[in-house]
Amino acid sequence: MKLIPYINLSGNAEEAMNFYQSIFGGKIEINRWSEMPPNPKMPISDAWQNKVMHGSLFISEDVTIYLSDSIEDGKETFGNNVFLHMIFDSQDELRKAFEALSEGGRVNMPVDKMFWNAIYGDLIDKFGIGWGLHYQLPE
Repeated sequence: MKLIPYINLSGNAEEAMNFYQSIFGGKIEINRWSEMPPNPKMPISDAWQNKVMHGSLFISEDVTIYLSDSIEDGKETFGNNVFLHMIFDSQDELRKAFEALSEGGRVNMPVDKMFWNAIYGDLIDKFGIGWGLHYQLPE
């Protein structure tokens, strides 16, 4: 079993994908709304044709994030619509990602040593996505 988070945005999914790729690396694949066969039950506005119908950011063999510009009316709920928990292999990776993700966002819990023997911090990024960044300290 594999869990893939799917982030639905209202027009800036490609920007979010590029932002996350700049932090975590990986490969982006995008299908645009203009590539979808016409469906009278689901009309797509001219302004939305070049937006992301389905995007994938393949960060590693085990980590993928899907994104879509699927909320054309702009009514997504920021800060609680998605929360992603990332586990890092080093404190340095965690701190670098935290610094980049928090730019333009809101830090809820600064990176610090936690009572469960881990380094942890969480934030809401500039796209309204919640992130919990975790590094388990060696015993």
